[in-house]
Amino acid sequence: MSSKRTFSKNSIALLVLTGAIAVSLSLASFQYSNFTANEILKIASDNVRSNARIQVNDLESVLVHRLDSVTSNLEVISKARSVQSNEFERGQALFNAAQDSTANLTNFYMWLDGEGRIVWLSNINQTAYEQFRGTDLSQRAYFIEARNRQDGAYYSSAIDSNDNITRIYISYPILGTSGEFIGAAVAGIRVDTFGMSLQDQLSPETQSSVGMTDRSGMILYSESSELIGKDVFGPEFQSLLLPGLKDSFNRFLTESLQGQSGIQDFTVGNATYSIAYEPIIIGGEQFGTLYVVTPHQFADNVRALADQQRDFSSVMVIVIGVAAIGVAALVLAWNSRLERVVAARTSELKLKTDELKRSYDSLAAANEQLKVHDRLQKEFINVAAHELRTPTQAILGYAELLQMSPEDRDEMIRAIYRNSVRLQRLTSDILDVTRIESEAFKIDKERFNLKDVILGAIQDAKNQLPDGRIEFVYEPTDIYVHADRGRITQVISNLLDNAAKFTKRGTITVSTENKNGQAVVSVQDTGSGIDSDIMPRLFSKFASKSDKGTGLGLFISRSIIEAHDGRIWCTNNSDGKGATFAFSLPLSSSSQT
Repeated sequence: MSSKRTFSKNSIALLVLTGAIAVSLSLASFQYSNFTANEILKIASDNVRSNARIQVNDLESVLVHRLDSVTSNLEVISKARSVQSNEFERGQALFNAAQDSTANLTNFYMWLDGEGRIVWLSNINQTAYEQFRGTDLSQRAYFIEARNRQDGAYYSSAIDSNDNITRIYISYPILGTSGEFIGAAVAGIRVDTFGMSLQDQLSPETQSSVGMTDRSGMILYSESSELIGKDVFGPEFQSLLLPGLKDSFNRFLTESLQGQSGIQDFTVGNATYSIAYEPIIIGGEQFGTLYVVTPHQFADNVRALADQQRDFSSVMVIVIGVAAIGVAALVLAWNSRLERVVAARTSELKLKTDELKRSYDSLAAANEQLKVHDRLQKEFINVAAHELRTPTQAILGYAELLQMSPEDRDEMIRAIYRNSVRLQRLTSDILDVTRIESEAFKIDKERFNLKDVILGAIQDAKNQLPDGRIEFVYEPTDIYVHADRGRITQVISNLLDNAAKFTKRGTITVSTENKNGQAVVSVQDTGSGIDSDIMPRLFSKFASKSDKGTGLGLFISRSIIEAHDGRIWCTNNSDGKGATFAFSLPLSSSSQT
């Protein structure tokens, strides 16, 4: 009896212990699954926000490049002799050619005389032309601004035209041979067509949408066409905001109109959206703000899958616990041999579980690497396509205008040359990046004087800036290095070009020194300085927040310097004006002695 009672107590104790273990495992599994689900959801949300930032940045570049093409056409037309001399047929051909070159964006090009009356509308039939010819548009802002400023382009907000179609207008003054105002060249862009062209640039998989306002908050484009032309702080738009969302959303709108880029999440009901915004900078001034709204649909799908996984894990642990209790009961009824078999099977199962976990971790790491590679490849293709399209489109446009107006050949040939040089430089940068990433980048070292390379690079920079807006300062000093002369010239030219891009008017100072067995070259400018957001990744590929380049130059420069066992860095100047780029190279042995 005593033996049976002992056996019964041991059985109950074992069953209780097994049940407690099963419950503990269930709770631990639930906690781990919940933690994993939250982490996966956070990663998914971060991915949505990152994609939104990339999309709005890419769209802003596309928008600026397209508007620049239209502005370039207007400038060429306004300075054409046939237009300045009021030669109707030749001027008409120029306006039609300009429309053909940007037909995917512009609705028409319009020629206004000095009184604001229509002289010509591009690509229009005779009946419609007779209807609009002579129409007085002297009270339109795009005519008034062109007449008042008489220099540079004017960009309007959304305007309801005479044909009841909402458009954005770009105007450029036409000056006579004596400099007097004789009219304006105007391009009309339908906001719905413009907005849809931007919307088409977005991947349908993200289900993102585009919005655009001018710098004062007037809506230039929205999926809801009835909101176009409305003030975001006006009653029509404000009435659409939920009471609990209005204050935070209005703060977000105010911040987005202040010329900064950013992103913010908003939750409406059970749906979460990320809204990324980017200022539209044209000619150094803010034209408006671009928005990309991306729903967290992918994140919600991940949440559902994570919840499903968590529930499944909990059920499985409970099932395992029940099975364990049953096994414990059988173990108590069986002999010690069966206990050893169960122990052996349990150990084998643990080994398999560990093996599966290691395999899962390896697959997860490989998957992350594939995602990073895919994202970098898409960024490279998008940026290269955008940058190649601009000079190519400009060359084609000027070539067509050259055929139409050969008497203006000098100016258009110079424009074609500038864009050809830009295309050549971009192609060379892309080839260098390809060599760097394929580890085919080679250097040929020789001993040379840094002074000769710096003087040559400064002279080249001066030749590219004939207007004299920047003064170059350099006190030549003999410092010899053992390096690739051509590649070091490329680095110095890149730094001078970068400094000139962000210095509208001022001074660029180049200095050299022998410091601790290293030749240190510094390029200091008095420009706008480096944005704090871009500083940590300044020398990475495509690290740029402006429309002045691809961001490849500094990446290539860093690769060249590091291939020479040197170092390159940048700091903003302590007086708040401009930045200083510097790099170091080992001195040649004869220099050190």
